[in-house]
Amino acid sequence: MITFDELVSIGRDTQATDLNKRCLICEVEPGTPCTESCDKRGEAAARRVRDLVKNLPGAQFEELLAVAREREASDDETPGFFWAWSAVDEEATARGLGRPRPSAWEYLRDLWA
Repeated sequence: MITFDELVSIGRDTQATDLNKRCLICEVEPGTPCTESCDKRGEAAARRVRDLVKNLPGAQFEELLAVAREREASDDETPGFFWAWSAVDEEATARGLGRPRPSAWEYLRDLWA
């Protein structure tokens, strides 16, 4: 069984797929890995995590989701966490296990309340 820590490692270590071109997001030179905060790199990491979790059986996925939610609630800032969390959260939503997100209007209403 895969652990959430392993997914975070994937989120941290995955590089963008094409290192032969200059990244238009983080602007590193060709042949240089993208920076840790690069969205292109992060999206590649999130895709890898989604590919790993999409076929997990229900009980295994729910256990992984519980750990992910606990770490998200504690504002985990471990490198790679955001990309692993976003992929697991997206899969949870696809399985009907996600928490409903407020609309933009509800978010602003609550923010200014």
